[in-house]
Amino acid sequence: MANTIRIKRRGSGNAGAPGSLENAELAYNEVDDVLYYGKGTGGAGGTATSVEAIGGAGAYLTLSGAQTVTGNKTFNGITIVATPTANAHAATKLYVDQAVGNTSTSFTIAGDSGSSQTITSGDTLTISGGTGLTAVASATDTITVNLDNTAVSANSYGSANTVATFTVDAQGRLTAASGTAISIAASQISDKGTNLVTGLTGTTNQITVSNSGVGAVTIALASNVTIPNDLTVTGDLTVQGNTVTLNTATLTVEDKNVVLANVATPTDTTADGAGLTVLGSTNKTFNWVNGGANAWTSSENFNLAAAKAYYVNGTSVLSNTTLGSGVIYSSLTTVGTIATGVWNGTTIASGYGGTGFNTYTTGDLIYASATNTLSKRGVGTEGQFLKMVSGVPNWSDTVDGGSF
Repeated sequence: MANTIRIKRRGSGNAGAPGSLENAELAYNEVDDVLYYGKGTGGAGGTATSVEAIGGAGAYLTLSGAQTVTGNKTFNGITIVATPTANAHAATKLYVDQAVGNTSTSFTIAGDSGSSQTITSGDTLTISGGTGLTAVASATDTITVNLDNTAVSANSYGSANTVATFTVDAQGRLTAASGTAISIAASQISDKGTNLVTGLTGTTNQITVSNSGVGAVTIALASNVTIPNDLTVTGDLTVQGNTVTLNTATLTVEDKNVVLANVATPTDTTADGAGLTVLGSTNKTFNWVNGGANAWTSSENFNLAAAKAYYVNGTSVLSNTTLGSGVIYSSLTTVGTIATGVWNGTTIASGYGGTGFNTYTTGDLIYASATNTLSKRGVGTEGQFLKMVSGVPNWSDTVDGGSF
């Protein structure tokens, strides 16, 4: 069965909007051909705050036919005007054309020196290159000013064996450049021989330098050596002191196993307390504790990544979303939100969030027939819809907006 849906309408009488509409309700006045809409909720029962004209030939411009539009209108986009066919039509276009065509433009140009020049409409402004500059009209409305080349070739001058020499003109440009070989005669060097050793100096806590005789220099490590940069040891490194302090941001160890509590005769007692300690506002520890559970013990929480889990004997027992299937006993008294699962218990009453029903017919609807009471409404016929009658839903096949 097909449904008939009618909106509120007025076929004769007065033009204009209905006195009131419900929120989102439509009404059409055939007297003035205007479609009205109930906008906003302004009162009890959903009464609209205002009634707005939203369509119809009586309220908005149509795509054809003559209409009169009053009041000023502003168009922000491109306004396309038809080709004028009469003087009255062309008046606006003629005014603009004449205003633009009769406008002349002039401006004044001045330089660092000389007299200012006035450039008027029709004149040509020439930009000439000065000393070392060339001006080129390279494209429409474009003048490119280039720096002239000099006699100097693009190159690097001066090296470990030569010194660079240059010639500079009044504009600060290089007009000549070359390299001259460095040549110092032996007669120009003083303090030869044993005095040259005074030019060698050591570095504090790294290298010591001493003059051990004529023409002899002794270079040695300092008693306490500080290495400011990287140190690579290709052989074994043996530290025989009592304390090793590493002031480093990253410690990389190739060995797969780090041995702690390495004593001649290891026992659980000698291993007691071995582990890791991280200093913070309080110490964070992960240690083997002898006695009690005889187990690894952490002073802090463990935070596993979302894809990780806790395993016992190779079987997952707990992840961030799943309790392992091998866990069959628990003493839970409170649970949070159960997102998935299968309920195989007794029928849940409405007071506990259930329906109280355990059988259904296709199309059945459940509704509250009274306070705290759920009932079933059987399926209606094809094309029917639910309609409130005496406060409860019933099947119907008529929607009528009425009149105003």
